[in-house]
Amino acid sequence: MKGKMPLLLLLLFLFLAGCTSLVLFGAGTGMGVGGYKYVKGSFTVIFQAPYMKTWDATLKALEKMNFKIETQEHDLTAGMIEAKGAEDRWVRIIFQYKSSQETEVVIRVGLFGDEEASMAIKEEIRKVLIEG
Repeated sequence: MKGKMPLLLLLLFLFLAGCTSLVLFGAGTGMGVGGYKYVKGSFTVIFQAPYMKTWDATLKALEKMNFKIETQEHDLTAGMIEAKGAEDRWVRIIFQYKSSQETEVVIRVGLFGDEEASMAIKEEIRKVLIEG
């Protein structure tokens, strides 16, 4: 499975990015966010933080928000976390290494996406990154 993970993530990313139209793009709100966009249910964020620091901050943020981690796996450049929250609502977060100080994170809440919930998760990750 480890050898297939980057390919699976790449295909998922291309599928999600390739067949949707841009709804929102702008500068990040606050320290640690380089930019974000919301595209048909998926919320993409560029965090100005190293890949593993962003990974750890996301796990901590989900824990603080009372999500139960269902699966988590990563390699040196890509990863994915799936978790469930209140009312068994699931979230999938995909990570992609961009540079030593940038990590792309794609957040999808539920089947059709939830921009407000995705933004709340992004903000909690940002807060954890700032706290150090």
